[in-house]
Formats: sequence, C-alpha cells, structure tokens
Amino acid sequence: MFEEFGYNQFLIERYLKLFGKDETKKLLESNERIPLKAIRINTLKTKVEICISRLEEKGFSFKKIKWCDYCFEVIEEPFSIGSTTEYLLGFFYIQDATSVLPSMVLNPSEKDLVLDMAAAPGGKTTHLSQIMDNRSVIIAIDINKEKMKALKSNIHRMGCENTILLRTDSLKFDQLSFDKILIDAPCTAEGTIRKNPELKKRLKLEDFEKYANKQKQFIDVAYKLLKPKGIIVYSTCAISPEENEEVVEYALSKGMKLLDTGIKEGLPGLTFFFGKEHNKELVKCKRFYPHIHDTQGFFIAKLVKL
Repeated sequence: MFEEFGYNQFLIERYLKLFGKDETKKLLESNERIPLKAIRINTLKTKVEICISRLEEKGFSFKKIKWCDYCFEVIEEPFSIGSTTEYLLGFFYIQDATSVLPSMVLNPSEKDLVLDMAAAPGGKTTHLSQIMDNRSVIIAIDINKEKMKALKSNIHRMGCENTILLRTDSLKFDQLSFDKILIDAPCTAEGTIRKNPELKKRLKLEDFEKYANKQKQFIDVAYKLLKPKGIIVYSTCAISPEENEEVVEYALSKGMKLLDTGIKEGLPGLTFFFGKEHNKELVKCKRFYPHIHDTQGFFIAKLVKL
C-alpha cells in the first residue's frame, strides 16, 4: 500500500497505526509538494512595512503568516530571496513558518536570563534576541563546529548584541541558573520530508528511540539549570510520539507541569497512540502537519518547573 510514494514499509505501517488510511494518504501526498519559504522580518534592524515594500519592488510577493505579524510566506520569488541586499543587511531570516513559534511561546522578557540549548544555525536565537529587544542575556550553545560558524554569522548579520555563543556539549553544561530555556531538540527531522525526501527510505525504529533518549537527556540538564517557576519550551520538527509526547511525559514525571502554549492554530498533542493511553494533559501541546497546515511537521510544548 502507498508504494508509489517511495517510503519504507516501517514508516507506512507507523503512519497507518497513528493516523489511519485516509489521513496517511493525505500526509504522503502533501509531502510530495515543494515547501513554501517563509521569512521573519528582523525588527532590530528595520520595520516590517519598509522591508516588505523594498522586496515587493524587486518582484517578490508575500502572504502574512496568521500567527505572527512580522512573518510572511514567500508566494512569488523571481530570484533567490537569500541573495537580496535586504537579506545581507539582516532585515530578515529565512525559516519555516512553524519555526517562529518556539521563541514566541517562550516569550522572554527584557530581564530574563535565557538558554538556547541547540542554537545553531540561529533562527530561534536571533528571534529570541529580537523579542528581548537586545536586552538581558541569551546563552546560545551548540557543539557542531560548522553550524557554529553559521550561528556566529547570523548573530552578526541580524544585529543581535545580547547573545553569548558557546561551542560545547549542552548535555555537559552545568553553569548558571536560567529563567527560561529553549530546547529545539535534535531529532529525526521526520517532519521535513518535503525538504529531505531521503528520510522516506532511511528512518527506522532505532532512529526514533535514539533521538528520544537524547531528548530526555536534554530535559534532565534543562531541569537542573532552570530556576523554580522557570519555563522550558520544547520543540521538534518531528511527528513521532516517541520524540514528542513521550519526552514531555518524561518531563512531567520529573515534577514539571504543562502550560497552554497560547497558540490558537495547530492540533492538540496525542493522548492515545500505538494502542496505549497517555497523560491527558498532553492536549496542551501543539502539533502541525504538512497535509493540514501546509507547513513542516512540528511539535511544541511549554513546561514550568514547580
């Protein structure tokens, strides 16, 4: 069944168990479409109307993303938007429409000490800096040397002045206490099949289990570093329950509590999957799907330390 889409049998069987035949077909069909680019206007450097006007004069057209006043889908792209003067000046960042949500949900104030545990290449870090109006401090960590080069470049390009970059292993970081922590966790990237079609054939159960174990380690470290009443936002670009709801359940078992994300769009987290009932509070999480929201597959949860 669905052999024409080129997925391995393991993934097809998973999707059928999770979503049923009709939804699985819609998901697979949607993953065949080329994803739209989206941009986040950087209000540290420009105003929304100025940036959009300059780009429209060059032949670009846009549609505003409904959950963010300064984020837009690129509808017409006469040439690569990443080669424009406006991009080089740091007027905007190119990222998926759902990728702006974690920073918005974390919503750090100008007084918060913030930790971004998997920061490169910098989409969410630079967004946090924008939300904080370049005030207070963000500690942005990543272990990958090449990705850190991209993070450093984007920090400078976007005019972020309140960010300290550390190339180290987040799982070994044990300094400071934070008001808010972002874990945009390393994952299978299962939700990005539109951009990475090779995942159709490659992903297997061991991949989901490996990443889920690592994600729980991120939760362990973040929990220790978080101040009482502090906030963690956890997100992935995966749709697998092992990397999402099960990791959040693990956080709840440590004494954390789920909060409402404040996002109107998206679907609630799963409370029943693979034949087993799970914590009813998981409905407070949010899920996004290619075939429903025309975005990458995405998951987001907001937790408070009691």
